[in-house]
Amino acid sequence: MDRRLIEAAQTDDVDLLLNLIEYDPLILHSVSLTEEETPLYIASMAGHLNFVRKILELRPKFAEELNQDGFSPLHIASANGYLEIVKELLSLKVNVNVNRDLCTLMGRDKRIPLHYAAIKGRIHVMEELLAASPDSVEHVTVRGETALHLAVKKNQIEGLRVLVEHLKKIKKEGVLNMEDEHGNTILHLAISGRQYEASISLYTLLCGEIF
Repeated sequence: MDRRLIEAAQTDDVDLLLNLIEYDPLILHSVSLTEEETPLYIASMAGHLNFVRKILELRPKFAEELNQDGFSPLHIASANGYLEIVKELLSLKVNVNVNRDLCTLMGRDKRIPLHYAAIKGRIHVMEELLAASPDSVEHVTVRGETALHLAVKKNQIEGLRVLVEHLKKIKKEGVLNMEDEHGNTILHLAISGRQYEASISLYTLLCGEIF
């Protein structure tokens, strides 16, 4: 990738981006053919909203591409808690199913953006992802883990509450009983990990009570 294009993405320099395109109108198209990371990925990693907006306007297909580590721009923005960038990516109108497609785009170990948001406890990001793709809560990693399994493992109690309330809203409480590759439900994990708050919260929910 042109060093100046990398610099523009790293520094949120939209003017430099436009100057480069004026000089070489195909510069963004050539990136897809020759690079594993795109300017959109770099800007998403850095949290540069203005640059993300401009790149999405010019080359929306970048939103669907994974880098060599198995991350899409939505994966990385979700993990880092960049809510406005997540919203921008989810606002794409490339096709009618773009929101759902980006939300369920599988990266390394079949993880989707919601999985990373759950691991990091990015509450507001989780809410955006679930609103865009309600059924993404059912997606599992290569190890059979749902976002709930990952939230329990990382002791992300507030994230766990968001996920459980979502399941209640869409009437899919059965996901609470899904087992990972070792046969563990989220309650098994909470108890075996001696995570007291998670155990009590899950126990009361499974007994039909409210957190």
